[in-house]
Amino acid sequence: MNKILLVPFDASPSSERALRYAVDTAKEDGSKLIILNVQFDYNTRNVRRFATQDQIKSYLDDAARESFDRAEEFLKDSDVDYTLRKRMGIPDQVILEEASDSDADIIVMGTRGVGRVKGAILGSVSYGVLQSTTIPVTIVP
Repeated sequence: MNKILLVPFDASPSSERALRYAVDTAKEDGSKLIILNVQFDYNTRNVRRFATQDQIKSYLDDAARESFDRAEEFLKDSDVDYTLRKRMGIPDQVILEEASDSDADIIVMGTRGVGRVKGAILGSVSYGVLQSTTIPVTIVP
């Protein structure tokens, strides 16, 4: 049975390097990739004061589509089996939930994403995943 590699992807340079690594790994051993884009849930009372639910949904869909378009540039000629998934919520929590839901064998992620908060060595999302997961994580610098 082929392994499942979960690759959180936000089109940042770090996530692009992680995706390249995951694609190379999948080519070697026939793993399947799940490319996960996590969007914050901006559908809050304060945000709805300035934007409709349809506008919020459209913004989130557009942001995910941009990331997926970028990911598919790396994947188009790879002959690697992959699935694109978009979820909303707090990134490290959603990554862990997706890893469990999809029975991922390993999480392959970059050190930093496009978020505002940056750690000294690892980004806050990478650090949160490392601290809470029960499956192997490969952090690609």
